[in-house]
Amino acid sequence: MKQSSLRFMFFALLAAAALCTATVQSVALLRPAHDKTLVPARAATASFIQFDDPYSDFRSARYSNAGLLSEGDESKLGMQLHREVTKKFNLTNVGLDRVERVGQRCAKASLRPNMLYKFHVVQSREINGFSLPGGHVYITTALLRLANDNELASVLAHEIGHIVARHSLKTLQKSQEYDEIAKSIGELTGVAGSAARDIGVALGQMLGSQLLTSHSRDEEREADFLGVRGMARAGFDPQGMITMFQKLQRIEEQDSSLLGTLFSDHPDAGERIENTRYEIARMRRR
Repeated sequence: MKQSSLRFMFFALLAAAALCTATVQSVALLRPAHDKTLVPARAATASFIQFDDPYSDFRSARYSNAGLLSEGDESKLGMQLHREVTKKFNLTNVGLDRVERVGQRCAKASLRPNMLYKFHVVQSREINGFSLPGGHVYITTALLRLANDNELASVLAHEIGHIVARHSLKTLQKSQEYDEIAKSIGELTGVAGSAARDIGVALGQMLGSQLLTSHSRDEEREADFLGVRGMARAGFDPQGMITMFQKLQRIEEQDSSLLGTLFSDHPDAGERIENTRYEIARMRRR
C-alpha cells in the first residue's frame, strides 16, 4: 500500500474519533441540568456513562435485631411506648378499619412480615404519621382524609420501612439511657409495677423529645425505598407514593402549619418524587 494511502487512512481515523467524542459531549451539554439520570463517570472517557442510583446504599442491606434489643424486648418496648402515646395523643377508631386493611396488606408484603403490627389513628388536624419499635404505626385523621388507598399505602409502607430497618432501635442504642432502658425492658414481666412506671417516665421523655420518631434523611430515603417496593408487592399502585408527595408539596406551599413537625427532617419532596419515579421505572424493567 502506498505511503500516501496510509497517511490518508490515519487522518480519517483521527477525524472519526474526534467526531465521536464531540457527539458524546454535545449530548451531555444538551441534557437538562436537573436530569441526574446520566452523568459522566470519568472526564477522560466521555463515552463511559453510569446511572445515578439514589438507593444504591440500600439494595444489598440485610435486616435483623443482631446487636440491638431482641425481638421480644423490642415488643415490650413498643408496648411501653404505646402506653405513653395514649397519654400524649387522642386515639380514635374513626377510619381505623381502613388503616388496618391497607396496613396489614403492606405489612405482610414487607421484609419483616412476621412482626405483629398494630395500626392506630390519632385525632389531629396535622397531616402526619410515625412509627415506633414493636410494630406500632400511627396515622393522623387529617392524613387519612387527604389520602386515597394507594396514597395511604405509601405512607403506611414507609412507616413499616422504618420498623423493618430498625431505625428507632438504632437511635435508642446510641442514647445515654440505652443501658438502663435495655436492662429495665429485660426485667419487665407485665405492664404494671414500679419497673414499668420508672421506664414509662424515661420513655415518655424520649417520646416528648421525638428522639425515637425523628430520623436522618438517609433513614427517610431508606424507608421510601422499602416502602415503594413493599406497597407494590402488596398490590398497590406505587404511583400513589408520587401523588402523596405531590399533595404534601402543595400543602407545604399553601399552609405548612398543617404538616406535622416530623416532616421537617424529611428530604425535599421534589427529590423524593424523582427518587420514587426512578425506582418505579427500575421495578418495571425487571
